[in-house]
Amino acid sequence: MKKALSVVGVILVGAAVAAWFARAARFDYRPDADRNVLLVTIDTLRADALGAYGGRATTPNLDRLAARGAKFDFAHAHAVVTLASHASILSGAYPYEHGIRDNTGYRFPATRPTAATALKAQGFATGAFVGGFPLDHRFGLNIGFDRYDDTLAPVAGAESGERERRAEAVVASALEWIGGQNGKWFSWVHVYDPHVTYAPPEPWASRFPSDPYLGEVSYVDASLGALFDRLATLPRRTLVIVTADHGEGLGDHGELTHSVFAYESTIRVPLIVAELGGSQTASPKGITVTAAARHVDILPTILEAVQAPAVPTSGASLRPLIEAGASGDRPSYFEAMSANLARGWAPLRGVIVGAEKFIDLPIAELYDLEADPRELRNAIALTPDRGNVLYNTLKSFNVAPPGRPQEETAETVD
Repeated sequence: MKKALSVVGVILVGAAVAAWFARAARFDYRPDADRNVLLVTIDTLRADALGAYGGRATTPNLDRLAARGAKFDFAHAHAVVTLASHASILSGAYPYEHGIRDNTGYRFPATRPTAATALKAQGFATGAFVGGFPLDHRFGLNIGFDRYDDTLAPVAGAESGERERRAEAVVASALEWIGGQNGKWFSWVHVYDPHVTYAPPEPWASRFPSDPYLGEVSYVDASLGALFDRLATLPRRTLVIVTADHGEGLGDHGELTHSVFAYESTIRVPLIVAELGGSQTASPKGITVTAAARHVDILPTILEAVQAPAVPTSGASLRPLIEAGASGDRPSYFEAMSANLARGWAPLRGVIVGAEKFIDLPIAELYDLEADPRELRNAIALTPDRGNVLYNTLKSFNVAPPGRPQEETAETVD
């Protein structure tokens, strides 16, 4: 009998040890003032294009990052144009709070805190490396950066006159800057390639002859590989956050690109949080977080991760969601104002609460994203009470109407 009990005891202890190691290997990170931070934003990237999200693009580098970090399956942007969306990412503020409602005619306020200003105050070197003209320094997002590299030029195959640069050039510039840093740093790397016109270089053009958008996404992943590989060798740990500013219509709901509507194809974004470098001897086990995440949550996440003082934002750190794996209800505001400002159409704004999405227009729309992820069935007439509840939630955001855009120079308009 004693022998049997002894065997049972050994089994229980062994199971407990195995469970402890399994838990220890699960991705998490602890706040640490002495770490680097890398923020990667991929322009016009649909979440469902990446391999890690079930997409058809060839994205081994981002897939590996997701496999060792936290992959958020239900993350959303607050705007469907580049400048407004990045302003929210960097400031943790909704568009009606930071004031940028379109790509032109607006400037980011120099008095509002950003990731760069907050981290610079904590002794971080700060460097930004952008790939597209909507983020030119003239629009104000350069505030707080020691170096803001927006060296752009017309690219063959791009839209007439559009200034941008390839992802590999952006990454090369970022790597050069990172290589010159001795202390802790914050770097923002923005790659623009999946934006129209889709013209991937070889071999990606030949691999995706009928879908050059996926070729662009695959090319971007290949370019980012060198950056992730370098960070993995650094003695100081780097918190890595990857997201998109918005998605792309690709014909969904009749929208080929983005800026007019705010369906999931253009406001649902990938979001990956991981850690590279330091003394890690083995890759942690990645997790998938199904709870809602928002762009305004990125800045609070960064500040908590480096033990920096909080600044006023509309978001909350994502770390509790990473620890819990699922729980958390974070209502999210979104808007699409370009058609209102340029054409006089009704302003488009809405909220996501749980799996329900409400779009406030003269003909209101309500979708159950769990049952109808492609938003094919407007349920507003079937469940008007739910529509009223979400409409009142939208009103609680106290959304200010867009301020009148300022007149731009001829060069900026071109």
